[in-house]
Amino acid sequence: MFRKRRTIGFGAAALVILSTTVNNLPASAVTMKDEAYAAASQSLVGGNTFTPIAVRDSFFITQYTPVQWPISPSSEVSSGFGYRIAPCRGCSSDHQGVDFDPGYGTPIQAVADGVVVFAGSDGGLGQHVIVQHQINGAMVQSVYGHMITGSIAVRVGDTVARGQLLGDVGSTGASTGAHLHFEIRPGGGSAVEPLGWLAKNVTEAWVG
Repeated sequence: MFRKRRTIGFGAAALVILSTTVNNLPASAVTMKDEAYAAASQSLVGGNTFTPIAVRDSFFITQYTPVQWPISPSSEVSSGFGYRIAPCRGCSSDHQGVDFDPGYGTPIQAVADGVVVFAGSDGGLGQHVIVQHQINGAMVQSVYGHMITGSIAVRVGDTVARGQLLGDVGSTGASTGAHLHFEIRPGGGSAVEPLGWLAKNVTEAWVG
């Protein structure tokens, strides 16, 4: 007999995950909530979906799609996407990502299969990694900032798998404390609101 690992369906369940993440945000991130829901709702209504793939081994039958969260979706969010009062010298007022606070040293995972196009230290993001993916026929880059010095586990040119360790949550660069700064850049260009993007593309429960 095979046991089935439960997965969360697309649509309403994705918004449940998003709701868990953005409810009870601190004041600095409260303006993100409506934007995230709007982006997620629009994507869920009009966006493309992925066909689940069944994977069988000796113990489980698992269904999954190509995208997952970089850390647990239950992690607190300290700063959302868009305009904010810069929290430190060198910190941005036009915040191009979302800041997750899962705790210092938390492992950061690749959100999808891809190729590492940057791994090192540069500017306000400190120690960070950029992975380039082909998702649903389109190129997109994911960015993971402020890692612990020496924790980056990949190099430029490496092919990485969905869920592969990239590094650990730290506070390098322009940062006021340990957190993961996460960005999504469609086509490698301007960043988009990442919680809405995750709500559109992640269709299963976090199993990390």
